[in-house]
Amino acid sequence: MLVASVLMTVVASTLLKIGGRAVNFEGGIMTIAIGYMTTPLIVTGFAFYALAAFIWIYCLSQFDLSYVTFVSSIQYIFMILVSIMIFHEQISAMKWAGCVFIMIGVILWLKG
Repeated sequence: MLVASVLMTVVASTLLKIGGRAVNFEGGIMTIAIGYMTTPLIVTGFAFYALAAFIWIYCLSQFDLSYVTFVSSIQYIFMILVSIMIFHEQISAMKWAGCVFIMIGVILWLKG
C-alpha cells in the first residue's frame, strides 16, 4: 500500500506539471484559479494526491511513522525517472549521488 501511495504521488506531480503548461498565467489570480479548476489534468492530479493521502493515512495507522517516512523516500528515484523519460530533463551527477545516498540511508534504516 505504501508503494501505491508513493506511485500515486509521482503520477499526481506528473499530471500537475503537464496540466500546468495549459494554464494561462496572464491576468489576475482568479483567471489562474479558474484555469486550474478547468484543466482536466490538474483536476486529475489533485484527485491522485487526495487518494494518495488516504492511503498514506492508512499506512501511518498500520506502521511506524519513521518506517513510512523513510520508505516513501523512494519517491525521489521515481521522480527522477519520470523527469528523464517524460520531461527529458538532464540530471546532474551530483543529484544522482544524492539519490544514491538517500537510498543507502533507506536501506540502512530498514536493516537497522
